[in-house]
Amino acid sequence: MAEADDDRKERIIMIENVAKPTSVSELKQFIVATRLRLPEQQERVARIALANPEAVAFGTARSLAEKCVVAPSTVVRVANALGFESFREFRQLFRQHVRSISAQG
Repeated sequence: MAEADDDRKERIIMIENVAKPTSVSELKQFIVATRLRLPEQQERVARIALANPEAVAFGTARSLAEKCVVAPSTVVRVANALGFESFREFRQLFRQHVRSISAQG
């Protein structure tokens, strides 16, 4: 058990020293590179957010929480775990992503 705690502490330190993702693609790479493991409900939020960027870009923490069947505070925790100061900052990344896709199409 102590070994698992040490591994988690190392990942937290590593995450704190990594630059915040500036695109959804970087966010995906960040999750893979840091071997980020989230509790089940937080992982559900992250997966749904990445699969449905519009739900984040045009939604609120509450609307995303309802889609994921979690509390709004869980959505905020996911944003924080992924390096963002707030849900608003997290949502901005997804808005930029959706805009760039729209501009390409």
